[in-house]
Amino acid sequence: MAYDAGYGGRDYGGGYDDSYDDRPEFRDGFRDLQPPEPGFDSTNYVPDVVKSFVVYLYRHIREKNVYEIHQMYEGSFQKLSERLFKQSYWPAVEMIAPYVENDHVFCLLYKEMWFRHLYARLQPTLEQRCDSWDNYCNLFQVILHGNVNMQLPNQWLWDMVDEFIYQFQSFCQYRAKLKQRTDHELALLKQVDEVSSGQPLAHCLHILYSGDID
Repeated sequence: MAYDAGYGGRDYGGGYDDSYDDRPEFRDGFRDLQPPEPGFDSTNYVPDVVKSFVVYLYRHIREKNVYEIHQMYEGSFQKLSERLFKQSYWPAVEMIAPYVENDHVFCLLYKEMWFRHLYARLQPTLEQRCDSWDNYCNLFQVILHGNVNMQLPNQWLWDMVDEFIYQFQSFCQYRAKLKQRTDHELALLKQVDEVSSGQPLAHCLHILYSGDID
C-alpha cells in the first residue's frame, strides 16, 4: 500500500528513497517545499508539485502506462503525503479537477486516494465516512460495469477492495458506539442505512468472486 505502518491501525507498507526526488513530477523544486502551517486549510490550495503529480498521473492513466502508474501510486503519492500532508488533508478534488480536464473517472480515483490518506493519517467525520463510501460505490460501478478502457496496477486494485472492506468495518464499529454520538450524527446515521447494510460491498465482492464483470 501507499503508507508506512502505524497510522490508524492500518499497515501501509511500501516506502521510498531519495531517488523519487528526481522523478518528472518532482522537477518543480520538491526539496524546498515545507508542510503547511498548523491550521492552514490544505484542501483549498494546490502546490505546484501536486499539480505536476496529478497531471502526470492523469497522463499515465490515459496512456495505460501501468508501470508509471504503479511508481506514482506506490512511491510519489506516499512521498508527497509524508512531506506535505503528514497530518493534513490533500487538496480537495474540486481544486485539482481543472488540471485533469475534470475527468470523472480520474476524480473518483483521486478521491479514493484522498479518503484512504484521511483514514490513515487523520480522523474522518461521519460525513466523510459516507462520502468515501459513496465514492467507492461509484468507482466500482465504473470498474465493474462501466465502458472504460483503463488499466491500473494490480496492487492498486487490490488495495481498493481491501480498503472498501476496512472502511465498512470501521463504519460498523463507529455506528455501534451510539452513546458517543451527537444529535446531528444520530440523525445522519438514520439516513445512511445503505452503508450499514453493506449491500453494495457484498454485490462488488460477489461479482469479483464470480468473475461476472461486464
